[in-house]
Amino acid sequence: MQLTELQKEDEAAWDAYVLSSATSTFYHQLRSVLIKLFKSLMWRNVVEKTYKHKPIYLIAKEEREVKGVLPLFLMRSLVFGNKLVSVPFALYGGVCADNETAERALVGEAKRFMLLPERRSCGFYFGN
Repeated sequence: MQLTELQKEDEAAWDAYVLSSATSTFYHQLRSVLIKLFKSLMWRNVVEKTYKHKPIYLIAKEEREVKGVLPLFLMRSLVFGNKLVSVPFALYGGVCADNETAERALVGEAKRFMLLPERRSCGFYFGN
């Protein structure tokens, strides 16, 4: 299983996966079906531009086929500390995956990200 941060060239595959998944929500989408033409309204952009939280979107692939996604945001606060959250200010978020293997791999990658030296003070929260 290959785990990476989302790249521009994988955005269409991300949305196609999310739209076909029974476990996804509106908040997993990069672009809403209703507003595909309005890039500024992508949920990721709304959170990033409004609250200045850094998006970290993880994608799991097997033989170039998307097997799971995990939208995360790095939230920095002097009061509450640094946290890695999926998805802030939304009712639903967390892993959207085909199977438990992909789910565990994505959560493991998020945990690994938190252990990087510059992120050691991060907490971890999946909002659901």
